[in-house]
Amino acid sequence: MASRDFVTVDDVTSLTKPTDGFLCKLSANSFGIDFLQFTISDYETKKTIFEVGKDNPTPQDITVDFSSLGEDMYRKIKYTFSEDVLRLPLIQTSLHFSVGQVALNGFRMIERHYFRDKLVKSFDFSFGFCIPGSTNTWDSVYSLPPLSEELINDMINNPFETKSDSFYFCNGKLIMHNKASYKYIREGAQAKKSYEDKFGAKGGSKSSRAPSKDVPAGEADAKDSSAAADAKNSNRERAGSSSAKGSKDSTWSKESDYDR
Repeated sequence: MASRDFVTVDDVTSLTKPTDGFLCKLSANSFGIDFLQFTISDYETKKTIFEVGKDNPTPQDITVDFSSLGEDMYRKIKYTFSEDVLRLPLIQTSLHFSVGQVALNGFRMIERHYFRDKLVKSFDFSFGFCIPGSTNTWDSVYSLPPLSEELINDMINNPFETKSDSFYFCNGKLIMHNKASYKYIREGAQAKKSYEDKFGAKGGSKSSRAPSKDVPAGEADAKDSSAAADAKNSNRERAGSSSAKGSKDSTWSKESDYDR
């Protein structure tokens, strides 16, 4: 990577642990991409697990990681979730974003998730083309195999040692890089999930979108990793509505889950 001016898909899919820093500058986002709202929900019940947006107050479940200073501060986020999230078979995410006045071709996101510097899961989603000055919604469904109780307990007992890197590409060139770390809270024996009182259920019938095909844990081969996921994404573009409300300082990474 040091011999080139930019980072490629093959570079990030060959990583076996979280990066020490960010692989691109904020200025690499020359397309004016702005994340407006991000929602995580239980795919089966449609109940919202987490939601953040520029028009909404910042939830208590998310904090800025102040270990990074300057402009990188808002690219490194700490999440707090219930342990219930680790036991869900399917999670759906919805990312609402706007694009500037330059067309976006080959928009692609790769997420690498680690526990204690060991790769446990990798996702690869392609959105495709976005017209200039548009707002778009990127819906993705994550298929999550059951986790062992041993791994779940390790994640709970070691807060923020579960980490992720989210890489965003345009035409194979890295243009955005966000980081996150996760803390999971142990719950009691109640049947009701702790997040149900926070947001409730949104939406009606199940989405027709197919779950993603994810990369097996520990698989480091770049070719297999980059071709592993094929999710159907919703691209609802509205030309002329690219203005994002609020500050651009609130940047977050999508959260997915883990297997061994």
